[in-house]
Amino acid sequence: MSYRLLALDLDGTLLQRDGSVHPRDLAAIARIRKAGVEVTVCTGRLYSGSRHVAERLGLEGPMGCVDGSQVMLHSGTGSSALELTALHGPQALQLRELLGRRETARFFVAGDRIVHDGAGELFKPFIATWTGTMEETADLHAHPLWEDAAGVMAAIVVGTLGDIDATASEIRSELGPHAHLISFPLPHLPGMGGMVIRGPGRSKGTALHAIGAHYGIRTDEMVAVGDWLNDKPMFEVAGRSFAMKGAPDEVRALATDQVQCTLAEGGVAEVIERAFG
Repeated sequence: MSYRLLALDLDGTLLQRDGSVHPRDLAAIARIRKAGVEVTVCTGRLYSGSRHVAERLGLEGPMGCVDGSQVMLHSGTGSSALELTALHGPQALQLRELLGRRETARFFVAGDRIVHDGAGELFKPFIATWTGTMEETADLHAHPLWEDAAGVMAAIVVGTLGDIDATASEIRSELGPHAHLISFPLPHLPGMGGMVIRGPGRSKGTALHAIGAHYGIRTDEMVAVGDWLNDKPMFEVAGRSFAMKGAPDEVRALATDQVQCTLAEGGVAEVIERAFG
């Protein structure tokens, strides 16, 4: 199979802990781009937190952000939105009520920024990598973003495992098909969990469909690389998929291939050598 597009997750796949890209990965990406292969980014980050990576790699074209809720057309002269999905009106207000039932740290994605209050201060360094623009407000519950026409693109919540599980159950019961939710334990914070809530019907998989339509590339001509739960829809769509070393078992089980190198050894370069020659 001759693959025509490489889709890269960022954190834990292309970006190392300090935000840098391994020199092997940089060289390999430049090589296949020169040979005519399209390279794109599919990330949980906002466009504001990922466009500098596209610029570092010299990429232009569509890229999937906020797990497919924000598909942006990036170029050196500007950007435009191809697809935007959010919770609007009654659903946004219902989410506000649901998330206000417990004492958790909450971050809301509105437009291309993240809004939080004082409860999120402890976790701000982790969330700040998602965007170039963070806004602190005294009363998150009263913030006008809830009634903004653009809606709430995503909510990121951190709390005790009990609070996360209970809130996730309520959101699934009361918002049902109007919201997409993923929850998970935080290994580096024992007893704590996280949750991301987005508008329905979008994922890294739908982002790949939109990107392929832009280029005229079929999904079976794509190679996807990732390391986490939000990469599963991308693996289900791409013709070939690689799970990074250390990815959760359920992510590895969906991938067609496993990366043998660690992130610090240039895992993306290994993928390129194996899939593109």
